[in-house]
Amino acid sequence: MGADTVKIIEPLKETYSIIEDYKKLVKNALPECKITLIGSFAVPMCGKKEFDLVVEIDRDIKESQMKIAENSNGKIGAGPIVDGVGYCRSKKRFGIICKLHVMPFGHKKKKMCLKLIKKLQDNPALLDEYKKLKYSLNGKSEKLYRKKKGKFILDNDLV
Repeated sequence: MGADTVKIIEPLKETYSIIEDYKKLVKNALPECKITLIGSFAVPMCGKKEFDLVVEIDRDIKESQMKIAENSNGKIGAGPIVDGVGYCRSKKRFGIICKLHVMPFGHKKKKMCLKLIKKLQDNPALLDEYKKLKYSLNGKSEKLYRKKKGKFILDNDLV
């Protein structure tokens, strides 16, 4: 598979160990933050070879991103800030990427993510349909994956 193609995986026990490692790394940099797992691995269900963590803070977003990056020994890099959310991304570890969403406490994005997770957990038929969609996109482009996933989320009022 090329760099632009999506690889769908099931959540493995090892993945959750990696998630815990990144939570500790972020907590060491920002002890006062609150960290929440979002996305596929929070449901849990199949997903891309990445996981997402919301990092809620009561401080400057850019400063927080830099502190995380500096304290990660090169494992995490700071990215753009979009709509009040700072994005950070790790290097691959066992083929898996950690994406951080650094935001102020109470940000609307976290609420939307938690709503999606809850709706999928509460509706096994919808969850199964979503899994089938994701598996149908295995090996497809990242752009197509995002488009189809976004349409499914909107069509099913998941956010």
